[in-house]
Amino acid sequence: MSESSEITGPLIKMIRQMGIFAERMNSGKVKVRGGWMQLHSPGTADILAFPRGRVVWLETKDPFGHTNQEQRESQENFRYKVTDLGHEYYRVTSIDEALEVLG
Repeated sequence: MSESSEITGPLIKMIRQMGIFAERMNSGKVKVRGGWMQLHSPGTADILAFPRGRVVWLETKDPFGHTNQEQRESQENFRYKVTDLGHEYYRVTSIDEALEVLG
């Protein structure tokens, strides 16, 4: 189970209940016939949300979890790319924190 899975699912549900379109962005790999398939680029944030007039990427983290160096670097590169495009990017450790940035 991923370190962020405990808040990611409930957070998406709450964002949608607020009337905001949001999608879970799985960036891991899945086994398929003949090998493995990468779902999204490494470092892609966990949630993509579109509050009115905004594009918001949310990276969800367990406040006590640890992210390995390679993953941290991929996430930082992703953050740079999307913020350079004018999108918002937040690393959140709780549902309340995420709802505050979306508010």
